[in-house]
Amino acid sequence: MKHIRNAVLFSSISLIAAGAHAGTETANLSVTATVSSSCTINTSPVNFGSYNPVASTPVTVSGAVTVACVKGSIPVISLGGGANPGTNPGERAMKHTGTDTDDKLAYYLYKPASPTEACTGKETSIWGAVDKDRLELSATTSVAPMTYNICGKIPAQQDVATGTYQDTVTATVEF
Repeated sequence: MKHIRNAVLFSSISLIAAGAHAGTETANLSVTATVSSSCTINTSPVNFGSYNPVASTPVTVSGAVTVACVKGSIPVISLGGGANPGTNPGERAMKHTGTDTDDKLAYYLYKPASPTEACTGKETSIWGAVDKDRLELSATTSVAPMTYNICGKIPAQQDVATGTYQDTVTATVEF
């Protein structure tokens, strides 16, 4: 009887030490996430500096737009017509900031020959907000920001008053 009692006691201790589990089951845990297409956009100004209406050559400068998009996004960058759209295709105008004149200084914004090239002053492709005037890019391969030059030109010999001229253009990225 003492042997039976010791055997039962030993079996009980063994079950407690082993965790007293009768079996094991497993299940898979699904872990998911959704990454949505998105972009950020920032601009660097197009600052023409001083303009001389008597000079026979246009003033050309550059600004920039920087976008960062989720990998695989296909961004399209457009530039609005500004607060004073001109009468010619792609023409915009800066308005005199003084109250005593309605003078406007015409200017154009162009895309460089290739999206990341520097401006040369010889650009002819208007950068606007519709169809072929927008900058259409290929799918992004990284979330790293990419900068694209905006080529600005003020045509020569415009008959305008002295003073400061200003315009605001909205840059938009679609993705």
